[in-house]
Amino acid sequence: MKRKFWILLLLVLAALAGAPFLKADRFGPRIRSGLENALGRKVEIGAVRLHLLTGPGFSVRKVVIHERPEFSAEPFAYVDNLVVRIRLLGLLSGKLEFSSLRLDKPHVNLMRQADGAWNVQALLAPQTAAPGGGSGAPMPELEVRRGRLNFKIDDRKSAYYFTDADIDFSSVGDGNFDIWFVGEMARTDRMARGLGRVTARGRLRDTGGEPKLNLDAQLERSALQELAQLVGPRDLGVHGVVKSRAEISGPVSALAIKGQLDLTELHHWTQPPRAAASSVGYTGRLELGAQSLRLETDAKRPLRAKVTLDKYLTAPRWQVEAVAEALSLNDMAEWLRPPGAEFNGMKLAGTLDGRVTASNDMAANGAATLTALDWTWGEGSRLEAAKLEAEWSEGAVRLAPATLELDGQPLQVECDWALSAPSWECKGASKGHDVRKLGRWMKALGLRAAWVEDLTAGQLRGALAVGQTGMDSPQWKGQLELRNAELPVPELAAPVKIAAATVVWQQERLSMPTMRASAGGLNWAGAYRYDVGATRPHRLTIDADLLAIAELEKVLGPMWRGTGFLSRAIGLGEKVDSGAAEIDLRAKRLGIVENFRAMVWREGEKLTIQGLSGEWRGGKLTGEGVARLGGDVEMTGKVAGVAWEGGVVESDWKLTGRGRVNVAGKARLTGGLAEIISGGYQWSSNGRLQVSGVEGLFDGRKVAGKVTGSGEGPVLIEFGELLKLRAVVTPFAVTVEGR
Repeated sequence: MKRKFWILLLLVLAALAGAPFLKADRFGPRIRSGLENALGRKVEIGAVRLHLLTGPGFSVRKVVIHERPEFSAEPFAYVDNLVVRIRLLGLLSGKLEFSSLRLDKPHVNLMRQADGAWNVQALLAPQTAAPGGGSGAPMPELEVRRGRLNFKIDDRKSAYYFTDADIDFSSVGDGNFDIWFVGEMARTDRMARGLGRVTARGRLRDTGGEPKLNLDAQLERSALQELAQLVGPRDLGVHGVVKSRAEISGPVSALAIKGQLDLTELHHWTQPPRAAASSVGYTGRLELGAQSLRLETDAKRPLRAKVTLDKYLTAPRWQVEAVAEALSLNDMAEWLRPPGAEFNGMKLAGTLDGRVTASNDMAANGAATLTALDWTWGEGSRLEAAKLEAEWSEGAVRLAPATLELDGQPLQVECDWALSAPSWECKGASKGHDVRKLGRWMKALGLRAAWVEDLTAGQLRGALAVGQTGMDSPQWKGQLELRNAELPVPELAAPVKIAAATVVWQQERLSMPTMRASAGGLNWAGAYRYDVGATRPHRLTIDADLLAIAELEKVLGPMWRGTGFLSRAIGLGEKVDSGAAEIDLRAKRLGIVENFRAMVWREGEKLTIQGLSGEWRGGKLTGEGVARLGGDVEMTGKVAGVAWEGGVVESDWKLTGRGRVNVAGKARLTGGLAEIISGGYQWSSNGRLQVSGVEGLFDGRKVAGKVTGSGEGPVLIEFGELLKLRAVVTPFAVTVEGR
């Protein structure tokens, strides 16, 4: 007996498990007729499968639910898969009635006629007769999963729809229905994704007249800039996270709204999100037939707003009005706090009054006044203003010319913002500000200018403007005076002290055409420029009356040791690659050389010296070459026209060295002591001299020179009894005496 029971149980389980694979197309006509009877619409169906495990029912593929002719020729819904469950009591009486319908991935068209009637309203009441005849049936429970809900108003398709929508719609008797909804708002002219997720739960009640609706609706956490795309293409420049919860109740034609909106992470597009949060209560009215929405915040708050939205499904028109009356800036301090640890503990005082209105077809317009601004942060950083006035016009904001007190020093400012671009520009004029405090303000506010930040002392005055478009870097321009400044340069052994300099700043080009400066024992007048488009953007000109070789070697020591060659080029911009900077070195006198000039720049570990020139004893010294940092030096050049002992000296030379300098070459004296004297030489900076191949021409007769003497002591060159020369060698110098 037990065995028969288990066999019967297995057979039943096998039938239940295999039911979904059993074709049930023979039930198709009755299912189609039953759907038409339940929905009051023509229905087309595809393949039919039997379901038993979840209750007796069928799965129907590729279903098209047509619309009533008085609404539209377009179908009510396209359904990938329709699951229908059957009422058991109906089966007992021989009728095929449905207890529930589940639409998987449907595209549903919600339509409204000119008289305000919606096609979905006909589903809320039992059908008196099916289109093909037969008695009506009560509306089954309706489920929608992962559906798309389109809207069509007066034969016009709306740009708005709900995607990924789940709906439960069930009758609870007496014409009342429970509703549960989840969906994401979207637009057909935007990317195919949701722009805000909405959930709602409530009941639609039959009152004998117009139905009444009670809903608990919620907007889940959504990005403010994404929600803004629902009403227009413009990015308002204000980002954040918003969520809301509201009670919606009343007759379906005129619904009352009461809710609360929570706003967090509010920030401008150029700033990181904020941790601050704010909650705002609001009330309003929604008229479905007129497509009208009105919302208003608490009228007693110092900051309040009104929102109107009309024709939101067909031709949206919106308007927002914000009003501030004696709004304390202290309450907004966290929203307005610039990013960075520098502003921890920031204090903000003052009041804001104003009104601004914006709509979809009109840019923002209005005005605002900021009174008694007092902003402090850190140690001694303070910004004050008695009054600041701003005006909104055609989507642009202008801060009228005003006087600020920046750390106790007056600063004239005016600013313009174009919200649609978005872009902004501020102009300032100062009679003198400490560069350390000014650099700290600029760095903290993200207005980076490394050359200002690197100055450790000085006063900056003049006119300056800074602006930004989109996410581009801020662009600077202006004309300034820099006085009594000090700038540490890693390539120099002593900081550069700038007594006075004129600064011209034009976007990506900065120049100091006139500069009086010093470093260590060197004093010079010079210039500086930074030009992004140049092969070597940074160029420093040192122009001195007198450069002592010992002082020059001492000051430029770090450069020769290979610690970097103006890698930041006196601090402007980011750290640059090698080869981006050059020094133009000029001096009226360098040692024994007059009118000295040389151009030096670095490429990798190689220093290139080009355009070396100078004058000595009426002659010209030229040369060029390279030096490996911390390694070898190799230069070549010529000496021409140098007057000596009544004659003229010419020489080619080659300088080499590693730790010490060696100069070798051939020299030729024409006139003076002899018709011609020539020979080779090799001199070392440690005080050694070697002379070879000396030959003289006296009265047309060639005479070989005899060279005697130690390389570290005096060297004698004798041409018999005709001429004797004595060379005295010391470190970095050679003196030749004739007798």
